Order: sequence, then structure tokens, then C-alpha cells
Amino acid sequence: MKQKDYFTPKEIGHITDVSTRTLHYYHEIKLLIPSLVTENGYRYYSTQDIAKLQTILFLRQLNLSLEDIQSYFDKSISEKNEILEENVSQLVQKRDQLNQMINYLDHHLKNHKNEEINMDKFDDFDIQQQYDKEAEVKYGETKYYQSFKEQRNTLNKTDKQRNDKEISRQLNQFFDEMNYFLENEHQVDEEQVYQHITSLKDILRTQVPNADNQFLEYMALTYENDERFAKNINKGRNENLNQYIATAIRAYLH
Repeated sequence: MKQKDYFTPKEIGHITDVSTRTLHYYHEIKLLIPSLVTENGYRYYSTQDIAKLQTILFLRQLNLSLEDIQSYFDKSISEKNEILEENVSQLVQKRDQLNQMINYLDHHLKNHKNEEINMDKFDDFDIQQQYDKEAEVKYGETKYYQSFKEQRNTLNKTDKQRNDKEISRQLNQFFDEMNYFLENEHQVDEEQVYQHITSLKDILRTQVPNADNQFLEYMALTYENDERFAKNINKGRNENLNQYIATAIRAYLH
């Protein structure tokens, strides 16, 4: 064995900042098997092993699970690039969010240095994953959540993000139009308002295909009682818009 051709776990750790414990685990699950294992159990890694480890670390930065990374190495080049392509949009989203946070903090520190940071003025904390997990805990056993999950499972990551963006656009347009009705004192039982609640139902059905009148009632309760939804609906609009929409939904249902 030539020392220059192989590296000990300790040397690998120095090069990559990966602990010997992690290397041992990767060996155990057959994700990264050392090129040389001596009779007394000592492990030695080649330069090719280091290259594979660097790929593993890169894929972990893309939030791929170890199981997904394991299967990644068994795929063709085109299949590997498809996996990478699916994750590009996530990286772009993270980059944009970080840029927004930097801009907001820069503005705060320049203009409000003697004030405590006010998160209500920060437009877009990405908490969609938390909402999704919360919804699963609350409604996981309901027919509506099951329908939602079945629909989501038909989409890849890129399509999910594109779909979510389009739903957000449609909902914001709906909120703007309902805000117009409220500001101009339209009654909730007027035909125009009624038709817009029908449109809301159609929007919701793109995410929850079996959304019915009972589901609309759930949404009315959510708009009324969940301050996060209320804040999102009312942001830049009438502070009573969430209640107006909830009342309009009930007028539609009755």
C-alpha cells in the first residue's frame, strides 16, 4: 500500500470536515465503501472515494435523503440530471428568500436601529412547510386531506412549486376583488359576491379535488379564527376583509 494513494478516516475528516463516525456509518449502510479494508479492519479511502464523498455532501446540501442519494448513484446520467433539475427551483427559492431577508435587515438596521425588529413588516417568511405539517396533524384523517395528498402525489417538486405559485396568485386576485366589494359596501348576498365565492370554491378544488360546501365552511372558520390566515388576507387591504369573506361564504352556503 502506498501512503499517497490512500487516506485514513482521520485524513478524510481533515480534508472534508466529515467525522470518522459519519464515515463509519456511510460504510455500514454501504453508501461509501472504502476502497481498502485491511484484515484487522482498518479503512483506507482512495481519491475516487473522496470524489464520491464530495458528491454525497453536495446532494445533502440539496436536502436529498441518504436513501435518495444511495439510489442516485445507481441511475443513468440523464436520470441524475433530472433529480438535480428538480432541486434547482428549491435552491432559487432559498436564494431569493435569503436575499429578501438581507434586504429587510439592511433596511431595518439603517432606518430603525433604535427599534426592535418588527416581523409583521417582513413580507415573506417561508413557512409553507410548517403549514403543511400542521395541516397533516390537524386534518390527516379527513377525506379532504386525503384528497389533497392524492393530488399532490401526482406532481413532482417543480410542478408542486409551480402549482402553489399559481394558486397563490389566484387567491390574491380573489382577495383583491373581495376587498373591492367590501370597500364599496357591497352586501355579501349580492350576485357579484356570490359568484366570487363560487370562484373561490373552484380555486380550492385545484388543491382539494373533493372540496364541497362543508369544506367551504371549514375555510370560513379558518379565515375567521386563524390570525395567520387573517393577517395574510388583510395585508395591504381592509382589516376586516377576512371576516367579510367568511360572512360571504356563509351567505353563499345558506
